[in-house]
Amino acid sequence: MKIKIIVFLITMVTNMLYAETYYSFGEKIPLQPIHQNKEFKESGISYYQTPTGEKIGVKNEVIIGCKDMALCEPILDTYPVISVEKLSDTLYLLKLEKGSNPFDVANALYHEDVITLSHPNFIKKRKRR
Repeated sequence: MKIKIIVFLITMVTNMLYAETYYSFGEKIPLQPIHQNKEFKESGISYYQTPTGEKIGVKNEVIIGCKDMALCEPILDTYPVISVEKLSDTLYLLKLEKGSNPFDVANALYHEDVITLSHPNFIKKRKRR
């Protein structure tokens, strides 16, 4: 019985070490990386699995909300941002340097006062209605 408990605890700790997390509406969501072949790695998309078993693709990009870009630009200079693309009056797409972790960047930006929204750029597949 003790061995089962120890194995369970080691498994849980190992899973937590390799899990990525992001915040969705203030809720912490853990993601487990899915093994990817060379073709997917070169595409710049990483795939993860949610606790419910859903497969999610993540680009090396972050979407942010900012009401006044003049206030946000000095903050963005401290992050590994290559370019900023305006999506709407308050939404921007940040392309990150290769090798950057979009979860870490999105989570850090989430805590900045002038940033109203920060989320990794998830790849969604179309669902037929």
